[in-house]
Amino acid sequence: MDYDINYIETSYNAEELHDIFIKEFIQFRKENNLTQELFAKYSNVTREKIARIESNYSSPSLLSLLKILAPIGYTIKIEKVKKN
Repeated sequence: MDYDINYIETSYNAEELHDIFIKEFIQFRKENNLTQELFAKYSNVTREKIARIESNYSSPSLLSLLKILAPIGYTIKIEKVKKN
Protein backbone atom coordinates (compact mmCIF):
# COMPACT_ATOMS: atom_id res chain seq x y z
CA MET A 1 0.00 0.00 0.00
CA ASP A 2 1.37 3.43 -0.96
CA TYR A 3 1.01 5.69 2.08
CA ASP A 4 2.43 8.70 0.19
CA ILE A 5 -0.39 8.82 -2.36
CA ASN A 6 -1.95 11.96 -0.83
CA TYR A 7 1.31 13.91 -0.72
CA ILE A 8 2.85 16.25 -3.25
CA GLU A 9 6.62 16.17 -3.64
CA THR A 10 8.51 19.39 -3.00
CA SER A 11 12.06 20.33 -2.26
CA TYR A 12 11.25 24.00 -1.68
CA ASN A 13 11.26 25.79 1.64
CA ALA A 14 8.47 28.18 2.67
CA GLU A 15 10.24 31.28 1.33
CA GLU A 16 10.83 29.65 -2.05
CA LEU A 17 7.20 28.53 -2.24
CA HIS A 18 6.14 32.11 -1.44
CA ASP A 19 8.29 33.46 -4.29
CA ILE A 20 6.87 30.86 -6.68
CA PHE A 21 3.35 31.79 -5.61
CA ILE A 22 3.94 35.50 -6.31
CA LYS A 23 5.33 34.76 -9.78
CA GLU A 24 2.39 32.48 -10.57
CA PHE A 25 -0.08 35.03 -9.18
CA ILE A 26 1.28 37.70 -11.55
CA GLN A 27 1.42 35.26 -14.47
CA PHE A 28 -2.16 34.16 -13.84
CA ARG A 29 -3.42 37.76 -13.78
CA LYS A 30 -1.62 38.65 -17.01
CA GLU A 31 -2.62 35.46 -18.84
CA ASN A 32 -6.24 36.26 -18.06
CA ASN A 33 -5.86 39.85 -19.30
CA LEU A 34 -6.64 41.30 -15.90
CA THR A 35 -5.12 44.61 -14.89
CA GLN A 36 -4.54 45.22 -11.22
CA GLU A 37 -7.46 47.66 -11.36
CA LEU A 38 -9.80 45.08 -12.89
CA PHE A 39 -8.62 42.41 -10.47
CA ALA A 40 -9.36 44.85 -7.63
CA LYS A 41 -12.82 45.65 -9.00
CA TYR A 42 -13.82 41.98 -9.26
CA SER A 43 -12.43 41.06 -5.86
CA ASN A 44 -13.32 44.10 -3.76
CA VAL A 45 -9.67 44.30 -2.69
CA THR A 46 -7.79 47.53 -3.35
CA ARG A 47 -5.46 47.81 -6.33
CA GLU A 48 -2.81 48.91 -3.87
CA LYS A 49 -3.11 45.63 -1.97
CA ILE A 50 -2.73 43.66 -5.20
CA ALA A 51 0.30 45.79 -6.13
CA ARG A 52 1.88 45.17 -2.70
CA ILE A 53 1.36 41.42 -3.09
CA GLU A 54 2.86 41.41 -6.58
CA SER A 55 5.85 43.52 -5.57
CA ASN A 56 6.47 41.14 -2.65
CA TYR A 57 6.10 44.10 -0.31
CA SER A 58 3.52 42.29 1.79
CA SER A 59 2.15 38.80 2.06
CA PRO A 60 -1.55 38.41 1.38
CA SER A 61 -3.79 37.22 4.17
CA LEU A 62 -5.86 34.14 3.58
CA LEU A 63 -9.00 36.30 3.54
CA SER A 64 -7.50 38.61 0.91
CA LEU A 65 -6.54 35.67 -1.28
CA LEU A 66 -10.02 34.21 -1.05
CA LYS A 67 -11.54 37.60 -1.93
CA ILE A 68 -9.20 37.95 -4.91
CA LEU A 69 -9.66 34.43 -6.28
CA ALA A 70 -13.34 33.62 -5.64
CA PRO A 71 -14.93 36.10 -8.10
CA ILE A 72 -12.85 34.67 -10.95
CA GLY A 73 -13.67 31.07 -10.09
CA TYR A 74 -10.65 29.95 -8.06
CA THR A 75 -9.96 28.99 -4.48
CA ILE A 76 -7.09 27.75 -2.33
CA LYS A 77 -6.41 24.08 -1.67
CA ILE A 78 -4.41 22.63 1.19
CA GLU A 79 -2.20 19.73 0.15
CA LYS A 80 0.09 17.50 2.13
CA VAL A 81 3.74 18.02 1.31
CA LYS A 82 6.38 15.33 1.34
CA LYS A 83 9.90 16.74 1.42
CA ASN A 84 12.62 14.88 -0.45
